[in-house]
Amino acid sequence: MRGLPLSIYILSVFLYGCMKTDTVTVYKEVDPLLDSTAIYTVGRVIDGDTFLVGFGNDSISVRILGIDAFEIKHDSRLDSQAVKAHISIDSAYALGQTAKHFADSVLYKKNVLVVRDYMQSNFDTYNRLLRRIYYYNGSQLINYDSVLLGKGWALQD
Repeated sequence: MRGLPLSIYILSVFLYGCMKTDTVTVYKEVDPLLDSTAIYTVGRVIDGDTFLVGFGNDSISVRILGIDAFEIKHDSRLDSQAVKAHISIDSAYALGQTAKHFADSVLYKKNVLVVRDYMQSNFDTYNRLLRRIYYYNGSQLINYDSVLLGKGWALQD
């Protein structure tokens, strides 16, 4: 195999192993950076509007479009959210904690439908994927951001 890059050699061995008579079966892994819609398992919830999904050996941070969940720590960002919502900082903090607990209960280690909105940027300034998120309640698919907005746990972004 002199002159043939190792990755091409490994790929050819893999494809040869997948051969069935005259057809080749290729297993496609969904790419969250390119694919418009995919189902992923949430590996870690950061807060009410940000979580991580596994992709191969990596994880990717996803930021939910359409909402700005209240922060889960006291900082200037939480202060400005409280002012925008016309509530106290302590109330904003409590709403942020509630949103995080809700996200943990419906997203953590669960399958979610991740949908790209082509009218929005693919990434935010923190290099997080920007996506619409739907979670399953039994067989019913629920729009995550609508729930947070409806409960008052997030502001419209």
